Amino acid sequence: MSTVVDRIVQYNQGRNPQFLPMKYKLMASGAFRFFRGSCHLFYEDLSQKQTWQDANKTWICGDLHVENFGSYRSHSKVVYFDLNDFDEAVLAHPTWEIARFLCSVFLAGRELDLSDQALKTIVDLLFDEYINALKKGKAYAIEKESIQGILKKYIKSVETRDELAFLDSKSKLLSNQKRAWIIDNKKYFAIEDKVKKAQLINYFSDYLNTLSSTQAKNFEVQDAAIRVAGTGSIGLKRYVFLVYQNDSQSFSLFDVKQAQNSSLTLTPYIKLEQPSWKNQAERIQTIQEYMEYVTPGWLSRINIDEEHFIVKELQPEQDKMDFSACKDKPKKLTDACHYMARLVAYSQLRSAGRSGSDNIDSLIEFANNAGQFKAQLLDYVYNYYLQVLDDFSEFSQAYKDSKSKISG
Repeated sequence: MSTVVDRIVQYNQGRNPQFLPMKYKLMASGAFRFFRGSCHLFYEDLSQKQTWQDANKTWICGDLHVENFGSYRSHSKVVYFDLNDFDEAVLAHPTWEIARFLCSVFLAGRELDLSDQALKTIVDLLFDEYINALKKGKAYAIEKESIQGILKKYIKSVETRDELAFLDSKSKLLSNQKRAWIIDNKKYFAIEDKVKKAQLINYFSDYLNTLSSTQAKNFEVQDAAIRVAGTGSIGLKRYVFLVYQNDSQSFSLFDVKQAQNSSLTLTPYIKLEQPSWKNQAERIQTIQEYMEYVTPGWLSRINIDEEHFIVKELQPEQDKMDFSACKDKPKKLTDACHYMARLVAYSQLRSAGRSGSDNIDSLIEFANNAGQFKAQLLDYVYNYYLQVLDDFSEFSQAYKDSKSKISG
């Protein structure tokens, strides 16, 4: 039987060897980070060890955890809070999504010094919040006017963020209308191959200008760099582009990320037939549009050298939820996460009846029968949380071993 380390190494074959060690280092830094970087393990195990029945079909983002919710600006610059990572999105079972989310609550809560007993209470409440939202059969949005607590403060901080300060933190001014990307060799790296860089800039410039309805050369791509962000996707191709828009005389920053197969469809265990996507970028964009109330600014896709990428406006790293205020405070964590539990339900309701997913009435019936599987699901989630701790211990020990294939 393959070890946890073997399974992780096998899955990550083909990733960029320059950046893959960074992924392993992050995964070895904590159990929650390990969980974030090993989504494939969760579904491989769940598909073989699931203890409850769920034949329902819904769209899921796939890699759901408490840090894959966040605020972002839409194309109209309005701030929204929603699920925000769809690299692993597929047609699957609704309980798979909520199970992964609840497992992440245990892991994140442990790092906030919350006891297992307190976390069991929180997870029980969050499951009920999810089910009750499904029973209502209506997909709402989370609006700042109707929320309270830590999440309200968080969204307000995103709304009031200084756009120029963000631009200055990522680029340096060369002249009145010329900037260059700041290379820090931590999150942003230079594209050393000058020919490759020029090709990327030309590809992206042509792509943007096909979208312009004002003038032929409205967008001027001034610089490009390699971006390293997140955990699970490290080692895939990912670029950032610095763009000047002539009609508005303003700069925009774009995040362009390689699309790959969802890890759920790489296992032989998912039995549901998936749509025939033209490519993986189409899958990601389409499912994101199904599930989100409003998508992030510039969400689209591009083909570069026969490889497919997702395009979005770059969002600041600090626009992610900071859970440090919840340290040793179970009520604060509950207050923050209960909105997330609702959003899981809303995303499933919003995407109901699309391309093979169950309709809203079926999801309501599923929720009405939740009492039949709640105890089994919550027991599984808790036991899997304990398994993640064991798997992380094995992985981190191997990382420290100089003879290991993942050693730092």
